[in-house]
Amino acid sequence: MARGRSTGRSVERERLGAWVLKCNPSLWDLRALLGSGERRLTSWAVHPSYRTRLVAPGDKVLFWVSGDGRDGLSRGVWGLGHAVAQVEPWVESTQAWWRTASDAHAVRERVEIDVALLDDPVEDAELRAAGIDGLEVQGQPFMANPSFVSAEQLGELLPLLPPWPTTPAGGGRS
Repeated sequence: MARGRSTGRSVERERLGAWVLKCNPSLWDLRALLGSGERRLTSWAVHPSYRTRLVAPGDKVLFWVSGDGRDGLSRGVWGLGHAVAQVEPWVESTQAWWRTASDAHAVRERVEIDVALLDDPVEDAELRAAGIDGLEVQGQPFMANPSFVSAEQLGELLPLLPPWPTTPAGGGRS
């Protein structure tokens, strides 16, 4: 993209490091999921947009917990993995881990993922202490999913993260 000119889009595949899928614990009961012993996420709700059309199988995914931390779930990176498929239209048929049925029924699209939850999340405070304070999710934590980090930003994050899980066998379906 030419300097000073914009396509009106902040994400282009050439700059993409990873997608960021956000969880707001006041809407989705992450604590209950963790209490069940589950340590893996297999799909996540996303908002229909140009960004969702850019998601491809094999793309890296960061799972970010937002919120104010009052529930004991600190803001930051809670999981790493990959997109397994392209985004698809979806209507939730059950409430599942959603706190209310209306939150569940608001889902219009989802992406299949393979994201392992971290034993030790990398808190936003730790990222900021390392000088990482310009991520989209840090400035706009409640914007619609998906968010993103650029390839350059991902390079800055990698030293703070555990090794990235391998891409699922076959790279997912298309």
